Amino acid sequence: MPETKGVRRFFSSVHMQSKSVLFILGALVVFIFLLCDIFQIGNESGEWIFLNTENIANILNQVSINVVIAFGMTLVILIKGIDLSVGSITSVSGVVIAMLILNTKMPLPLAVILTLIAGFLTGAANGALISMLRVPAFIATLGSMAIFRGLAFILTDGKAKFVNSDSFKFLGNGFIGPVPAAVILMLAMLVLFHFLLSKTVFGRRIYFLGGNEEAARLTGTDPVRLRFFVFSIAGACSAMGGILLASRLGSGSPNVGGGYELDAIAATIVGGTSFSGGKGTIIGTFIGALIMGVISNGMNLLGISPYMQYVAKGAIILLAVIIDSLKKA
Repeated sequence: MPETKGVRRFFSSVHMQSKSVLFILGALVVFIFLLCDIFQIGNESGEWIFLNTENIANILNQVSINVVIAFGMTLVILIKGIDLSVGSITSVSGVVIAMLILNTKMPLPLAVILTLIAGFLTGAANGALISMLRVPAFIATLGSMAIFRGLAFILTDGKAKFVNSDSFKFLGNGFIGPVPAAVILMLAMLVLFHFLLSKTVFGRRIYFLGGNEEAARLTGTDPVRLRFFVFSIAGACSAMGGILLASRLGSGSPNVGGGYELDAIAATIVGGTSFSGGKGTIIGTFIGALIMGVISNGMNLLGISPYMQYVAKGAIILLAVIIDSLKKA
């Protein structure tokens, strides 16, 4: 049947793109090690301040929050979407879990579950606007970014809610053996989302929707429902990032979370996910976040101004987008 042949051709195209992505990821890994050598050259003392287990664990711990948020962003960009509200969802989620623990004396596991549900619902609100009411994703999430940020300030009256709980602080600051707890959670989510995208019908339909919506319809995919759930999952990922951030700070604050949308987009795009949709991997996003983390960490060790780091981050995003555009030209 013609429709079946069309679906097969699409799968063949995705398979070839996957090989290309694997090659790119290999090049990015080599790039990380080259960065390590460059940063060692800049160390006048001659000591290995970058390539040591303590600093590597520190980098992984620092990027863990961004990685968790970026996993959700990856799904969104794969379907040709964008979510500018992830930083605000991160902020309000940190406030929610802090208030649940402080005001209700709720056990930590239950507070985490309820906060994740709240994050899922905020993402669902975005999904409803975009998929059902057909509001452009950029406009919908730009508006919800302001709304969720405002809610965080309203809930706290603009003041941080400090949580004096060792079990709560363990999530963002604790260690399981020599490995930070946040890193273990990040790696568990890496495995989960990689399996979701590469081994399930749901993941296959995400690639279809982003790469060829007609092919997605041929497989029985409902684009409206799929977009709704993708943005809902992105909200839950941002909520998990908010939980980790609040735990690391020991408080839920409306003043944090700003800029995480840029970091998540940077990790996703640098990791090989195309803005045109339908191409990218979770492992690529993970490596993209590591690259950004290595650059930030190396600049800090070299004493480079934080303002210059913003310039470097923006330049890297532009370079990644230009490379993606040239590949399609």
